[in-house]
Amino acid sequence: MHQEITIKTKSTNQIVVLIKIMAVMVTGVAGEQSLSAATMEDNPQNIAAPAPAAKVGYNKLVFYDDFDSLSTIDVNGTEKPGFKWYVDRPVWGNGITEPSAYSISNSVLTVSSTGNSAGWAISSFSPKGNVGHSFNYGYFEARIHFNPTLGSTSKDWPAWWSLSTHHSKLNNMDHWAELDFFEAYTGGHADYTGAFVGSIHDWADGSKTHFQNSNNWMPLSKTTDFNEWHTYGCLWRPGEVTWCFDEVPLMTQTYSAMAVPVPPANGTTTPTPAGAFSILDKESEGMLLILGSGPEWPMYVDWVRMAKINYQRYLLRSSIMDNLNRPRFLSTTYLRIKY
Repeated sequence: MHQEITIKTKSTNQIVVLIKIMAVMVTGVAGEQSLSAATMEDNPQNIAAPAPAAKVGYNKLVFYDDFDSLSTIDVNGTEKPGFKWYVDRPVWGNGITEPSAYSISNSVLTVSSTGNSAGWAISSFSPKGNVGHSFNYGYFEARIHFNPTLGSTSKDWPAWWSLSTHHSKLNNMDHWAELDFFEAYTGGHADYTGAFVGSIHDWADGSKTHFQNSNNWMPLSKTTDFNEWHTYGCLWRPGEVTWCFDEVPLMTQTYSAMAVPVPPANGTTTPTPAGAFSILDKESEGMLLILGSGPEWPMYVDWVRMAKINYQRYLLRSSIMDNLNRPRFLSTTYLRIKY
């Protein structure tokens, strides 16, 4: 049984504050207008959370796609709820990603882009429809392969990344975040060097101000065969991001609102100011997920996983409310908190 309950309380200040804290935590995971049942459904296949996620308690899979069919993609560009992936581009982009840029065969997604889209093909949120799936914190992982010899043929490159949902919707130019889980970065029409590139971008003032983690480039073993399946993951916790290859940590960036990030960033000013990268944790509407590449350089995706700690879900199990001395509900009851 699922039940939605709106809680209004005039109880003690302590209880009011606790309810507000949980509501902020939850709405940061996905804005209420952006949630669809496809994200928060129970895990019918009992897929285990990836090891780096489970190790830190992010053991609840809340978003996943095995790409068994195109039914999870809004192929008609309806911009309506009910899909895991959308083909419309951010508000500053034109048109949609055409069907020629993606296909599914034998439970594998082949994805490139329509071109002139910065490699943006499909995303977990529809910026123009204001529906979909958007997240703060968690472990993000995709199983991918691609041909590493095609870099010189393509303007864009295989990428699995995320961008501020608010910025994608409104094109605000004051301050926004980008978190790249993995890029086979070339800069365009250049050979791929075999590096794992994972980045935090702190953008502000119409892109005039920009900071990027200085440890974003990690050469992988020369024996790595990118034509074979590998997992590309990113663990994002408050004040800390760690990138993983085949679930082995490669590099970590820490940051806070009051201190210089460690390691210091590369950016438009030196030294790196305190608070750089903290915008990532302040994205109130979360980050949407993106898959894409260049038209000439397809990327193949076996699956996508996203795991979080249970209390950060938008729908909270009633056991959490038990701690607030609320009446006990059946364990299968869910609450939607509004404040």
